[in-house]
Amino acid sequence: MNKGVTFAVAALATTIAPLAACSTQQGGQNGASSSGSSSGAQSGAEKLSTQLKGADGGQIGTATFDFANGYATVTVEAGPNSVLTPGFHGLAVHAVGTCEPSAFESAGSVYQASGHTGFPASGQLTALQVRPDGSAKLVTTTTGFTSADLRNSSGTSLVISADPGTFGETSGEEAGKRVACGVIAAASATSTTSSTTSSTTTSVSTVTTTVAVPPPVTSTSTSTVTVSSSTPTTTSTAPKTVTTPPGG
Repeated sequence: MNKGVTFAVAALATTIAPLAACSTQQGGQNGASSSGSSSGAQSGAEKLSTQLKGADGGQIGTATFDFANGYATVTVEAGPNSVLTPGFHGLAVHAVGTCEPSAFESAGSVYQASGHTGFPASGQLTALQVRPDGSAKLVTTTTGFTSADLRNSSGTSLVISADPGTFGETSGEEAGKRVACGVIAAASATSTTSSTTSSTTTSVSTVTTTVAVPPPVTSTSTSTVTVSSSTPTTTSTAPKTVTTPPGG
């Protein structure tokens, strides 16, 4: 009886072992697939960055844009500075990739993605909270734009405003004076050329001028020829006859 039980247990163990090994192998394959998918997503991620500068050209912070999984993660960091006052400041992506001091008006208006006309605008981000020493850090996410959107032919820039504003919820109103700016993607040379080059049509007119040429002048020269006839004068002297009287 004991021998029969022992044989049955051994046979059952022999049957279970391959099944357990098969299950372990399948579990390992699922883990590798998940890891590979994560690795693929990481390798497909895109990143853009910029340096934020004040009106005097001094750097006050940095910003990075990480694109993955269908949204952008925006990280803004600023060290202690005298440009950013304590409190909340408006933060937005603007539609032109230039940051000319001192007012940064060259950055254009807040960015709107193609086909998007509502508010908040596509480029509107969460307000940046600044600490008493001027330092700040913000990490926020948005689906308002893609990496390709920011690298369009006009370029884009990130602007920090003096006031928090209304976050663009009902209008395109900006949050006061622009105090810092950083170019995310510069405007392309091709875009600049095409926007400033106009088509010039040159009209060539042919003017025909008719000049009246006077007939050639015929010069008539009249010469007066005086013919003098020289007639020789012949003087005839008659011989003088002297009569002498006889005996004289």
